[in-house]
Amino acid sequence: MAWYGRRRSGEPRVGARAVVVGLGISMVGVLAIQTSTAVRGGIDASRESMDGVAANLANFSSGITGWSFGFGRNAEDEAKIAELEARVRDLQRWKDLAETMTLRMERYEKLLDLVGETQGQAVTARVVAEENGPFAATRIANAGAANGVRDGFAVVNENGLVGRVVRVGEYTSRILLLTDFSSRIPVMGTLSGDRALLVGDSGSGAQLLEPETPDKIVPGEIWVTSGDDGKLPLGVRVGTARKDGANWRIDLAMESAPVDFVRLVPPPDFASPETAPELGGVERNTDDSLKTVSAPLAAVAPPAAPGAAPTPAATPRPPAAATPRPAAPTPAAPLPAQPPSRSGAGGQGGVQ
Repeated sequence: MAWYGRRRSGEPRVGARAVVVGLGISMVGVLAIQTSTAVRGGIDASRESMDGVAANLANFSSGITGWSFGFGRNAEDEAKIAELEARVRDLQRWKDLAETMTLRMERYEKLLDLVGETQGQAVTARVVAEENGPFAATRIANAGAANGVRDGFAVVNENGLVGRVVRVGEYTSRILLLTDFSSRIPVMGTLSGDRALLVGDSGSGAQLLEPETPDKIVPGEIWVTSGDDGKLPLGVRVGTARKDGANWRIDLAMESAPVDFVRLVPPPDFASPETAPELGGVERNTDDSLKTVSAPLAAVAPPAAPGAAPTPAATPRPPAAATPRPAAPTPAAPLPAQPPSRSGAGGQGGVQ
């Protein structure tokens, strides 16, 4: 008989059988304990306590993550977060109100057949600083006449008005900023309705020159372009008003961020009446009447071919008080037959 270690071949495996029986008994015991109400109550109590401990650990870990390099959020940070949340809610309300008013204005303009301002194609460009230029505060844009830019274009970025174009080259243009002393922009307040002239302070900012009703200006009021000069679009944001002693200054919106990319916007299309073309197809009056005859109405019939029977042309009856206009000669109509006279020829119808 062969030996396998300490056991002969053919001997029963008592240890393995004991292990299997023990595992079965233990599983039955576990099932019995799980079904017992007393045991379950104890397990639930311990489980709840462990859940509480896990929740406390989670809160502690979240508090630890809020700290950065040993410094946590203080009352100032909480106040700043609350202020930003309130600002977001206000901006959402303003957005909804602006969309509603835009839709209403479009319907009013369509109903009243309002003539809007014609706006041309804008050009996007990048600007760089200029040194030793003819002005105190200018920029150079990489777009010029070859790109459709002309003198007088308004320069706008995502914050508001930046300035206007004062010189145009073939591929570049010079921008005069609002902070330059030579800059003069007509503006108006959105709340007070006051109008003034925005004048630069040679790089330090801008102020309102000769406002119409300075007592109605509200601190913090938003000022926009009025478009009174016909060269800048209406309603472009400029900045907010601030009282400086006896004068009013404007905190320019362009200074809230670096000026790098801008849009060059053409002025509204306000052509002078002298440059308007004459109405086509209308003749000038040559008499004292107020009647204007256009070319199609004054056209006459073409002359008849030689040898053809003359066709009488119907001529319009002139007004009673108007002098007849000389017209092209027309063939005379045949005269009607004369009635026989009482002293007719041939001795007939004589007077007795």
